[in-house]
Amino acid sequence: MDAKYELLDAPPKHSKNSVAFVRLRQVAGALTFVLVLVGAFKLHGFQTLRSTWSSLVAACSAGTSSVGSNEYIPRDIHYNLTISQAWRNPDGDWWRPIYVGNSESPIPTINAREGDIIHLTVYNELYIPSSIHWISMHHHASETWHDGAAGVSTYPMLPRANWTAVINTTDQWGARWYSDHMTTAFFDGLYGLIWIRPSPERERPYHLISSYENDQRDMVEAEADAEHITIFNHQHRTYDNLLSQLQSDGYDPFCFQSVLINGKGRVHCKPDGVHDINGEPVDSYGCVKQPRDAVGYGECRPTYADYEIIETRNRRWMMVNLVSTNLHHPFRVSIDAHKMWIIANDAGFVQPREVDIVEVGQAQRVTVMIKLDQQPSDHTMRFYALSKRQSIQGYAILRYPHRRTGVQLGPMPQPPTTLSPMDPLALPLPDKTHSTSSLSPFCPLSPPHPATKTLHFTARGAPDPTNPYITNYTLNGSPWQLWRAFRTPLIHHPNTTFRDPNPIVKDIPLGSVVDIIVQNELDVPVPLYKHNDPTFLIGVGEGRFGWASVDEAVTAGEGGRFELERPVRGYLHTLPPRGWAVVRWRVEQAAMTMFHSLQAEHFVMGMLVPLFEGDDRWPEVPESVRGRPHVEFEMPKGMGIFD
Repeated sequence: MDAKYELLDAPPKHSKNSVAFVRLRQVAGALTFVLVLVGAFKLHGFQTLRSTWSSLVAACSAGTSSVGSNEYIPRDIHYNLTISQAWRNPDGDWWRPIYVGNSESPIPTINAREGDIIHLTVYNELYIPSSIHWISMHHHASETWHDGAAGVSTYPMLPRANWTAVINTTDQWGARWYSDHMTTAFFDGLYGLIWIRPSPERERPYHLISSYENDQRDMVEAEADAEHITIFNHQHRTYDNLLSQLQSDGYDPFCFQSVLINGKGRVHCKPDGVHDINGEPVDSYGCVKQPRDAVGYGECRPTYADYEIIETRNRRWMMVNLVSTNLHHPFRVSIDAHKMWIIANDAGFVQPREVDIVEVGQAQRVTVMIKLDQQPSDHTMRFYALSKRQSIQGYAILRYPHRRTGVQLGPMPQPPTTLSPMDPLALPLPDKTHSTSSLSPFCPLSPPHPATKTLHFTARGAPDPTNPYITNYTLNGSPWQLWRAFRTPLIHHPNTTFRDPNPIVKDIPLGSVVDIIVQNELDVPVPLYKHNDPTFLIGVGEGRFGWASVDEAVTAGEGGRFELERPVRGYLHTLPPRGWAVVRWRVEQAAMTMFHSLQAEHFVMGMLVPLFEGDDRWPEVPESVRGRPHVEFEMPKGMGIFD
């Protein structure tokens, strides 16, 4: 697939997104940093200066595995991507149409290095409009019209149209993924990865994993040859077809036929030892009974398609990016006879932790380091769904070079369960460890304080007034329906009074420190995601949040409920069932963003909130963005989810 991409060594002219311009901006930023330190010295003396420097640098720089001596000069990189539809049979049982990019699903990985400017030109060869959103990606200089949220930050691409998104990777690294933010094309295969290799100047936590320099060097080298693993729930019917059945007879599309690892997998019917989930009987696919007895599939038939194989290739350490490209339930991941070191989430390096089992939530990325020191053999990689509605498993193979004798012709055998650290419901066995919580940033990073603006949201569901099978899900009182993607993008008109009902939030001044306090009235966890910025999870708990703000709770003696020094930082956080969570960030630039659930049914049926951040300093939207080809859209009178 490399031939389908064009890499330009020579950068284009000095636009706002060119590397030269970015380097100038970086120099300006460095000068600003120096001025801040000098100002601190003049105002408060040497002790304050030393304290400021220590808090920003020294806490994570001493003794790390930095490779700063190998300077890298960022480049402009150009990719072409054509999205279209094709007939595929990824799990060996059922041919069906899926959405592909450059003829593949998942789309071939885009490779870059931190600081590069990616110019991705997308050609829409579909029969439907589309808009590509870059999950967990920050857009610099207020240019959130590259964010790809149709109807919010941009117009969608019409059929036969194209659009070039510009992704500035300055100060961000790791595996990011992208998909459609217009319709339900994502659920039918339209997704891909971007791998941004960290800058040589960035501090690494590898010295906390091993004190041996050879190990640390091998871990740095592993970044150049990182493995990427996508975890995707696959169904034998298209998602729009399933939603039609939901509207007609109430079939809830939560039952999947297979788990695809990097696009490969097979149908595994219900494990023999699984008869129920929390007392509810399961069918041959391992799914609990449909609430309205609707039928979506017949009896399960196992298939024998190939598993994905990850070759060790004589490496001593291997970096693996585990990316959950599904919006339905978390997965727990293990590798037989291997432990894993969690080293990063979607916001960057974290304090490393050694585990047997890694939990990867909906749409999340978790990066692990694995020491490859086992006997030459095939070792099973297990991907078990952590779900109250289905027991489903996926597998891949970690292969050390070895002579495979006695192998019979035919399909790969199904991996045995004897070495698994989990049972089929993804519960850790008693002698195995599992922990992915409290992963604070590697470099000490405290949230800004105090909060200057507090927003209160409530996750709830209400019956649709016209369709008994549909639930309207909301965060801010009203649903944001998918058909709003056709409207004139909100970013064009920050001063407009929008037609009610709507969940839009305005008046978030530039420089604000924002708390969003979210109360959950649902019996299920809600994965919360904010576009454009990572947020600090400063508090989470059960029951009701009984205060107007975090400051009020702290003043009332409830400060122990919050982590205000070194909280978890990321783009995605989980709101517990019938509980609450508080996330915080500072508005550093004007930006048209969103805050929403990344649970499939919540996303499709309205649980999204557009945010006008820094709308007192709104940027000029370029004519190239305002004048994109589009259709004039009239808001439906009924304002229903599927109007």
